[in-house]
Amino acid sequence: MKTSKIFNAMSRAAVCATATLGLLGSAGLAHAQIAVGKSKFLGNIIAGNPPGNFSAYWNQVSPENAGKWESVEPVRGQMNWGQLDQAYNHARSNGFPFKQHTFVWGSQEPRWIGSLGAQQQAEEVEDFMRQYCQRYPQTQYIDVVNEPLHQPASYREALGGAGSTGWDWIVWSFQKARQHCPNARLLINEYGIINDANALNRYKGIVNILKSRGLIDGVGIQSHYFSMDNLAPATITQNLDSLAQAGLPIYVSELDMTGDDATQLARYREKFPLLWTHPAVAGVTLWGYLEGQTWVANSHLVRRDGSERPALTWLANYVRSSNPGGGGGTTSKSIVVRARGTSGQERVTLRIGGTAVQSWTLGRTMTNYTFTTSLSGGSTVEFTNDAAGRDVQVDYLSVNGNVRQAENQTYNTGVYQNGRCGGGSGRSEWLHCNGAIGFGDL
Repeated sequence: MKTSKIFNAMSRAAVCATATLGLLGSAGLAHAQIAVGKSKFLGNIIAGNPPGNFSAYWNQVSPENAGKWESVEPVRGQMNWGQLDQAYNHARSNGFPFKQHTFVWGSQEPRWIGSLGAQQQAEEVEDFMRQYCQRYPQTQYIDVVNEPLHQPASYREALGGAGSTGWDWIVWSFQKARQHCPNARLLINEYGIINDANALNRYKGIVNILKSRGLIDGVGIQSHYFSMDNLAPATITQNLDSLAQAGLPIYVSELDMTGDDATQLARYREKFPLLWTHPAVAGVTLWGYLEGQTWVANSHLVRRDGSERPALTWLANYVRSSNPGGGGGTTSKSIVVRARGTSGQERVTLRIGGTAVQSWTLGRTMTNYTFTTSLSGGSTVEFTNDAAGRDVQVDYLSVNGNVRQAENQTYNTGVYQNGRCGGGSGRSEWLHCNGAIGFGDL
């Protein structure tokens, strides 16, 4: 493909300055993330300004409240994206997967929605989805419907009600999410699944309806303290095995466990490995970790003085030394990055699971750059020394001969689109600014 110089070198350097600083900052902390190089992420929530130590522990981001409809649009037609921007931008600048939470939920829905007629309600729900997906096109995961069993949307009749499936309003929600967010993995999310076989069976019924229509990509189970603290380990395994029969990845989406230091430690040691090593579990997100900033007392993992509670110290050591189920293990992978620079001075770095594993200075003609590894995790090719006259063109990344074309990838923070670096939907083989193209998990 040919590149179009739509801005001069001086203005481009200014535009890219913020992205450059973000990438440099993330590089310094990437080695410390607990799940670096693992086949599944270990994430957490961001509630406002990203905590300074977030990237030292976690490698996936969910917004705690900022993505909920009431937070975004408390007044009809007046959108408040500020805190959601912060969480999304922190994820992107560090190369972490971002999950939107949530579109359709019966709690924390805007108060004004109840005063509208059915047609207007449906239009407003769809408009929320549309605006979200236009603003955050590189979102990897979306909780489309949250808590359909326990807290269904008050306006569900406007979306189709029960209908012929018994859950037509959920089908409608996923259809609209797929229409407006075609590149995101669409999830459903619910609590009380890990501990309640009856709720689990109802939930599986909804999942199967969505799966038969090609509308769902994964299943979320919240796993809060009220389900987990006193749950028998055998029940965890039994219910995960049952949910895995749906044939979709499971995401532990809102994990927390409480107790004094000794009790919390015992609970994590007994139960977390059952989640982490289950082959159907694709990722785990904890619901807060800072003392005084979690939604329930004694679920925090870092004290106010910055010290770790015993459960966190154990968790970090366990995950770093584990080989989680469903992962790539130690299988050798032959990676080829085919790329070129426009000046012959451009530097690119291959990262796996956030860790820099190899760097190359590119020539001006397309060349295959190779690397062999047994690491697993998300893969990115990062342009690191942008300057006047320098651009990078990445043709593809291949893994054991399987080619992933750069222009087909939706994560690109270095292409100049819509007046800024990383300002569009990705899908380009060009890096005009310091930034990265994400090529998915290895």
